[in-house]
Amino acid sequence: MPGLGGTPSQRTLAAIVFTDVVSFSARIRTDEVATLRLLQRDFAEMRRLCAEHEGSVLKTTGDGLMLTFTSAVQAVACALAMQRQFAQEAKGQDPGGALQHRIGIHLGDVLIQDQDVMGDGVNIAARLQSEAEPGGICISQTVYDVVKNKLQMQVVSLGARDLKNIAQAMPVYRLLLEAQSLDPGALNRRGGGAPRHPRGRGRWIGLLGGGVVVAVVLAAALMLRRAPAPAAAVPIAAPSPVPPGAPSAASAAARPAGGDLAADLSAEYSSRQDVNQELHRLYLDKYDFSGLVAALREKGESPGASRALQQTLRSAEAMEKMRLWLLLSLGQYGQRRPLQVQDLSGDPAKAAQVYLADDQRIVFLENGTARPTDLVQIKPAQLGAIIVSAVRSSKETPRTVVMGARAFARFYGLGAMTEALASFGAHPAKPGASK
Repeated sequence: MPGLGGTPSQRTLAAIVFTDVVSFSARIRTDEVATLRLLQRDFAEMRRLCAEHEGSVLKTTGDGLMLTFTSAVQAVACALAMQRQFAQEAKGQDPGGALQHRIGIHLGDVLIQDQDVMGDGVNIAARLQSEAEPGGICISQTVYDVVKNKLQMQVVSLGARDLKNIAQAMPVYRLLLEAQSLDPGALNRRGGGAPRHPRGRGRWIGLLGGGVVVAVVLAAALMLRRAPAPAAAVPIAAPSPVPPGAPSAASAAARPAGGDLAADLSAEYSSRQDVNQELHRLYLDKYDFSGLVAALREKGESPGASRALQQTLRSAEAMEKMRLWLLLSLGQYGQRRPLQVQDLSGDPAKAAQVYLADDQRIVFLENGTARPTDLVQIKPAQLGAIIVSAVRSSKETPRTVVMGARAFARFYGLGAMTEALASFGAHPAKPGASK
């Protein structure tokens, strides 16, 4: 961002834009290769439009981007251009053939430190993104006040919303694209705008008179009072997806540490060797961090979850974000310009050159020969060296990615990788359950 690369702890006013892919986790489990290819394509388009509107891509956030602008008008114009472009590209495609993005925008005072942006302004923009419709945009009151007389757009007020980890309820506005502005129902799907009656309905209510309306309301209240209380609904959880190569339910029940990995960790078995072995056998040896997250999330996010379980869940989430970021980063390299990988031991003879193939395999260049390799076939030390080299070569490595890399080094016992990451800004995560 112009003017945003200054000294540490510099404060400035900036328009922060967060993007995110709708249902990304489900799509990545269904078809990782196609989803990542679409994400790389959309990221390239977002970067192009961001540059056209004088903004800057600060970093990736897994399946989203964090953008910064010195102008709220430019930030909103850029977001509108993105969503219109994606909506146009999606026309005529099969359902699921394109990704849908949510965008949130806030203008506020932020803190610039170590090439990162922090503060309430950043948090608010991230929360606004989660309030947006698929393919939509949500902005804060501050942004609305700045752009309302400067851009041609249709806006619907959603009223004050309680945003997660934000102290006070904040007014939120939804920007309508052309398709949404033609669909009155789109205004009410998430509480925005007043419901519209079918044509002529309001005229007949007026003719009936207030007395009849009151009588109807009283009669309805009486019926509700006499009606028996409805039975409590019992939620039925969908079965968790089984990662490739994971054991069946019957074999999992015979595990030495018990039938439930989350329960084992909750019972403070994290120091036992059998639990460590189970973590590796079921998930870590296959780099199936998303499967580990799915296995631990329900119990790991409950109020009574043990510290060991919470730490393992956070580490798994960070490692999955790191894995996705790594694939996206390697997609920027090719046979003519591969990533130069330095071995963690510092042995020059073990240096490598890699890039990502179209089928999402990592290609090793050896004496001019390309050797595509599935991720699961790469040894942890070699993958750790690729991760470190990608982090060093990146200009926009998110903190969560560095945290994921540190967690990777810890779970796989890569001390040299931990040392190599010591110079990066994210603080080391506390030891997790694998120790």
